[in-house]
Amino acid sequence: MAVRLFEFLSSLSGALDLMSPEVVGHHKRVAYVAARLGKLLGASREERTELFMAALLHDVGGFSRQSRLAALSFETDGGRHAELGYRLLRTNPLLESTAVIVRHHHTAHSRLSSFDEPERKLFLAGVLNLADRVDALTCRQEKKDPAQVMSRLGQRAGELFDPLALEALGQFVGDPEFWAQLAGEDPTSALSGDTGLFQEHGMSRAQLMQASTAFSQIIDFRSRFTATHSRGVAETAVCLAEKAGLSANDQTAMRLAGDLHDLGKLAVPTEIIDKPGPLDADELAVMRRHPELGEAILASVPGLGRVATWASQHHEQPGGQGYPRRISGSELSLGSRIMTVADVFTALREDRPYRAGLTTNKVMRILGDLARNAALDPELVSLATRHQDELDQRRRQAQATAAEEFHQFYSGLPAL
Repeated sequence: MAVRLFEFLSSLSGALDLMSPEVVGHHKRVAYVAARLGKLLGASREERTELFMAALLHDVGGFSRQSRLAALSFETDGGRHAELGYRLLRTNPLLESTAVIVRHHHTAHSRLSSFDEPERKLFLAGVLNLADRVDALTCRQEKKDPAQVMSRLGQRAGELFDPLALEALGQFVGDPEFWAQLAGEDPTSALSGDTGLFQEHGMSRAQLMQASTAFSQIIDFRSRFTATHSRGVAETAVCLAEKAGLSANDQTAMRLAGDLHDLGKLAVPTEIIDKPGPLDADELAVMRRHPELGEAILASVPGLGRVATWASQHHEQPGGQGYPRRISGSELSLGSRIMTVADVFTALREDRPYRAGLTTNKVMRILGDLARNAALDPELVSLATRHQDELDQRRRQAQATAAEEFHQFYSGLPAL
């Protein structure tokens, strides 16, 4: 499974936009501005790579629509979502180099020297802060006035912004081509010829797993009711895949699909996810969009086609009653059918806002009823029944680990 780091992060950064249509494209625009600034300021190749990745993920800690919209306010403090982003990234070997940069991307330039952090990381955080504020200041303006932009930013030189970074911005902010590229669907594509930035960063299997785990936390940590769901689904699906005789490569793809199967739920407000009763028709329509949204993002990553299919079809049913495409019979791949069983099994065993988790015996009876009604694959349900103890033990272990990570993630964080 050949997946490149920049393509993976660039596509998944688009998932962060799902929380609000007002922030669509924000991360890539900021990444484009930050990359231009970093080059002019003489950042090393490694630093520019870190800055670019941090820009693609800088608002990763904005778990709610409200926090995302607040981040687009020029005068925002942004401390909480920056800290949450830092906590998400710091434990991931693939992304930890960006953590401090993200943590301080809303810290005023005049305060950066007071932190006991690597000096160059803080410098890059200041560059990211300026790039972020450029987009916050101009993203809603149909006509950009470079002089006005520089005047507004210049008022905070030395206090909020690094004067050297502002000087670098002034070298290209008046170029109409800069604004034309910034207004494009993907501004970062204009950087593709920058050989000092875009090297062949292929991802190993371990790095893919690390990245998918990080994004499963982004998906799940918005609510205590979903805090461990994706990890439980992933482990259950891999266990079923093993018992069904799938190859090691297929099992890797299955774990990725399990971790990312609810990626589209970033577009679902937490009020719907945490609702303690049945969803109304409008809420159900919002919820049912998540497989298609997730598929669009995953399918845009070269090398993840099979993962995108398995992840996006976890609500399809063999009898054709599922959603979003009502796929049925042989059109529904074995991987997709495994994902559906794993999702239902895990969801029924978990606590939800409207009920406590069900016992394994009751869950298996429900799975059997669903199989008889062509909502689940009968052979896979039979396989799950034969191995139910191992299936549940592995699910519980995976979710216990995720629960501890959830606890550590919020530990010591000031209340809102």
